[in-house]
Amino acid sequence: MKRGEFSDLLTCTICLETFKQPMYLPCVHTFCKPCISTYIVSTVKGEKPEGLKCPVCRRLVPIRDNIENPETWARTLPGNHFVVSMIDRKAIRKAEKFCNTCSNKSISQKAISWCSVCDEAYCYTCESNHRTYKMARNHKIVSIKDINEDVSISNICAFVACDEHPDKTIETYCKDHFKPCCTICVTVHHRKCEQVITIDEAVSGVKESKKAHELIQQLKEKSYALEGIIQNRNKNKTNFEKGIDVILIEITNMGKKLNEKLDKLE
Repeated sequence: MKRGEFSDLLTCTICLETFKQPMYLPCVHTFCKPCISTYIVSTVKGEKPEGLKCPVCRRLVPIRDNIENPETWARTLPGNHFVVSMIDRKAIRKAEKFCNTCSNKSISQKAISWCSVCDEAYCYTCESNHRTYKMARNHKIVSIKDINEDVSISNICAFVACDEHPDKTIETYCKDHFKPCCTICVTVHHRKCEQVITIDEAVSGVKESKKAHELIQQLKEKSYALEGIIQNRNKNKTNFEKGIDVILIEITNMGKKLNEKLDKLE
């Protein structure tokens, strides 16, 4: 596995494709929102189910008592913003970095920025036009150069919307409640808190901290383990397909021999 790719960590274990709307369970296993929703509906049975079992570790995940319909359980799961950020970054590095808007017009124009809300790269002109639209004024647009050079953690992070106010971005962090907040949350719910800082202050020094290094090492170990599992799975799949071919040939031969014997009996 190439350093920085972590492809296996961005793959849903249910659909085996890159995550779409990644949601995670308390055991930290992540799945696409549509995938985990379908899994819940198909596996959770009974009038009063206690919860669901994680598709990977089989750990029981209890659901709040006030949520009765399993079809809505997936909506209550938290989004994995870290995975979203990694997917965005991988898409930028893997792409040729041409402006998506210009490409739609069959024009090859080098991109200089990335909108993490629209998941598109823009040249200087298209970025300026994008900012003029009312619905796109609050979109998180970051420089591709900064993303590739790791200039700032907060600038690299994908657009993270507030859970209570989806149209607002996370800009501050309340140390009293250990909670990221938008400006409305700070004004309404955290106005009496003493330790409210900006996101830039909250993440400063995170990459150099001991805990971050330990987490990176654990992620590397997990990624290597996942790589081995996927390689074994692909090998088993290939052997299984070869086995099917052999069985089909044997069935065909047996059918021919059976027909020959029947012909002789007639």
